[in-house]
Amino acid sequence: MSRGRVQIFGPTRAGTMVSAILMIVAIGSSAVRESEDSRSSNSQNGYIGSARCAECHIEIGATQQRSDHAHTLRPMTDLSNLLRKLPIHFDDKENGVEYRLERSTGGAAIDLVAQKNHRRERMQLIWAFGAGRKGVTFLGKTAQGEYVQSRVSWYEKIQGLDVTTGAEVRKVQNAHDALGETQSHEARHECFACHLTRNADLLPEKIEESSGGVQCERCHGPGSKHAQFITEGKGSEGLAIQNPGKLGASEQLRFCGVCHRQPLEELSKVILDNATVRFPAQRLVLSRCYDESDGKLKCTTCHNPHENLPTSMVVYDPKCLSCHAGKGAIGSSCPISEKDCVACHMPREAIMKHSDFADHWIRKVRVAK
Repeated sequence: MSRGRVQIFGPTRAGTMVSAILMIVAIGSSAVRESEDSRSSNSQNGYIGSARCAECHIEIGATQQRSDHAHTLRPMTDLSNLLRKLPIHFDDKENGVEYRLERSTGGAAIDLVAQKNHRRERMQLIWAFGAGRKGVTFLGKTAQGEYVQSRVSWYEKIQGLDVTTGAEVRKVQNAHDALGETQSHEARHECFACHLTRNADLLPEKIEESSGGVQCERCHGPGSKHAQFITEGKGSEGLAIQNPGKLGASEQLRFCGVCHRQPLEELSKVILDNATVRFPAQRLVLSRCYDESDGKLKCTTCHNPHENLPTSMVVYDPKCLSCHAGKGAIGSSCPISEKDCVACHMPREAIMKHSDFADHWIRKVRVAK
């Protein structure tokens, strides 16, 4: 996933540039790109783990541990729904490939097998990327020692395998090629950095399960100094913890955009590319609601990052009406309805296989007749 560069939109937001960059660098560098010398233990690099955080933040900690964020990276053996269905078959008829997801010899691991032209290739799967609400993509290791992103993924909607979104464009040459795309160190880091809390540079089999997913310290930074200050009253840095919820609208958009895709300066590219519907930070900046809300509209206005997305979209109505109704309204009211606002103004688009996404370009959508 490409994160892009920090961009500033318009002169009114220029003053936020320094603080936005400092915040992203401070948290991003400590939570994602640790040095080689800092990996030997939590105590050496300041990480204490989510369980320690939850000792004080009991309710938030319990909620966050159940969230999709916390499960964006899991060992293959944790996918209980998928494991119950093994072996799983899928035929890519267009490329003449037969796929099979099965337990490896001995049953301790899961293998992906690809067969084309009577030749069969196999790799052992290590990690599953994605919480599973839409789908899960696998990363494995071949017998030759290559790390490969699987060409097939598990899709929740169909309860089965299909070609990984984006992989359809590449023609499969042979069984080895059918397993997926070989990942360089840089490519692996790019993926792992957004799907785990720390040590994205480690070899996949060296990553600890406790680091998997977006845990407390991925967003708030290492917690040892904070815990010491709270429990012992020691430390010259005060609370020594970051709170992205207190960032201004543009800074928070860029903070979340580290993983949810950074906004682009050339807004025309976003408007003309419907695939950007997947990336809320890029779409939200197109909205008048964002531009004219005096900083009131930011990611956490509508989303609690510790919780899952709600199953009913009507829960967002009060958020919309806080600006579009009542004496304090800063936007015009809707003449059609005051219910289910996002259904009309943030329509869902099926721009990824077996999945749809709410378009964060909030606007009056003209439906083609």
